[in-house]
Amino acid sequence: MKSKRTERTDTRERILEASAKLFAEKGYSATGIDEIARNVGITKSVIYYHFKNKEDILQTLIDEAFAQIQQPEINEAHKRFHETGEQFQEIMGLLQFMGTERNRRIIKIIFMESMKDQGESVPLFEIWDKSMAIHRDFSGHQLEKWLNDNPHRKVEVFFLFVLPLLSFFIFRDRFCEHYKLSPEEAWDALSVGLMDYFYPKLF
Repeated sequence: MKSKRTERTDTRERILEASAKLFAEKGYSATGIDEIARNVGITKSVIYYHFKNKEDILQTLIDEAFAQIQQPEINEAHKRFHETGEQFQEIMGLLQFMGTERNRRIIKIIFMESMKDQGESVPLFEIWDKSMAIHRDFSGHQLEKWLNDNPHRKVEVFFLFVLPLLSFFIFRDRFCEHYKLSPEEAWDALSVGLMDYFYPKLF
């Protein structure tokens, strides 16, 4: 028999899973709390027990997805790359966690919400700012110096690394089906292309 704490955790996870699916398919604005509750098979009051509102659900999805980037194995490989220029392929391999169905949905939601004209919040920029904070944690290392030596380099990394990487996971399956490639072939090609472009500039 499940404990109440386990049941609460399970329910919270089901709310997040249903919300990610609905937000990605219908759009955040077009999805209501009623619809999320129906999909989970609970009442609205249960959702409000776990989350303040719909905005809180969205922010939780984004925060949890970003937190995965800070997994110890990714952080250590990232740090070694800053220090030595090595481990680029290892980092790219570890980043494939973003290709899970849930994370791909969250990336799609982030893109959709970031393209809206209204409001000051741009989730893509929030993710980028958090990523830059990680780079600052590696202060004094080669990549951190390169990024801060010229502010235009942040533009280069955002538009030529971050956006292609995130968009890859949104379009991967459809791209591979259309062009008769395996996901592994496509990922390898992207990794090599990014390394060929950025590595000579950094080290």
